[in-house]
Amino acid sequence: MQELFKKYLENKCSPEELKLLFKEFDIEDNEDLLRSLIIQELETEQEISSFTEEELGNALAGTFNGIKTKLDSEKINEVAPVVPLIKRNWFRLAAAAVFVLAVIGAYLLVNQHPVELPVANNQHQTNDILPGGNKAVLTLSNRSDINLENVSNGTIITEGDTKISKLNDGQLVYNILEEKPTQVLYNTVTTPRGGQYQLLLSDGSKVWLNSASSIRFPVSFNGNERRVEVSGEAYFEVAKNPSMPFKVDVDGKNEIEVLGTHFNINSYADEGSIKTTLLEGSVKVTSLTTHESKLITPGQQAQLNTDGQITISKADPDKVMAWKNGYFNVDGADTKTVMQLLSRWYDVDVVYEGAIPQREWGGDIEKNLKLSQMLKILEKNNLHFRLEGRKLMVLP
Repeated sequence: MQELFKKYLENKCSPEELKLLFKEFDIEDNEDLLRSLIIQELETEQEISSFTEEELGNALAGTFNGIKTKLDSEKINEVAPVVPLIKRNWFRLAAAAVFVLAVIGAYLLVNQHPVELPVANNQHQTNDILPGGNKAVLTLSNRSDINLENVSNGTIITEGDTKISKLNDGQLVYNILEEKPTQVLYNTVTTPRGGQYQLLLSDGSKVWLNSASSIRFPVSFNGNERRVEVSGEAYFEVAKNPSMPFKVDVDGKNEIEVLGTHFNINSYADEGSIKTTLLEGSVKVTSLTTHESKLITPGQQAQLNTDGQITISKADPDKVMAWKNGYFNVDGADTKTVMQLLSRWYDVDVVYEGAIPQREWGGDIEKNLKLSQMLKILEKNNLHFRLEGRKLMVLP
């Protein structure tokens, strides 16, 4: 098993050898051997004599438990997320290499031949870009803008009968001060590329905004419906109120009507369609072009095409919600789609110096990587880049 483990770390294992290795890992009597192999690798990669006993114990326990958890929860022949072999946030040395345990299903398909998703090299880059974070601009009813990065936590302002507060976890909260608000004032929250934000609306509904997205909404709801406007991508957990339906206008092309439910909307212009994915409850999707309406149930996705027609298909909730849960899911994605994800999250302009490389990607990649780490993953699979400021050149 020691030789197989060494071959695995060098990305030289065949699929059959990987199956044999993971089968050996899953045998209880081999736990001590697995732990010793991990320690040997730590000793090879780092001078661990300076580690405290607690640091070394945490690294070993985290690595071992990560492998065992994945073995317990995934069948070896199923597609599985990438699992880190060594979590370097336990280490003090910033230049440490990061190994990735790619369980057989986390792969890259190139010309229909599976290739394992590779290791990211966590070395310092002089021209590097940090991953996105909690960034947004709040536009008040008087059209003045507040950059939420630049304001302290706590109450920001009062709009009409509603208090607006910023929490320390990248969340904006709206609290009604009077039981029956009399004014209808609208706010807009806009995230830039490289930004994300959460909102708690005055009715108790929760909204998560992805990068390059916006939502316009009344600071307090009154009348017989709750209506908001969205562009980009947003996930909703709508508070139930049967007497006041919740409606979402998507780019003036699509309307979503719900009572209380969980759903995701993706309306990025460069993706060519508007996709509504239902996780819980039920929603009615209406094309504002053809006035066609369709109901969808949990696990379904309604896609509004450019001709105004709505098609219903089965959705992969984990893939749809990957952005909210802190990672990219690129199963079945082509190179252009992957680069669109990077463009939004790292706030870079992607330029192709030649034809777009034909690849079909698979697997999960964490969003907390620096751009240099992300590019190292892609470069291991014959994609090459040059970064010039905020311009990412994809080379032929």
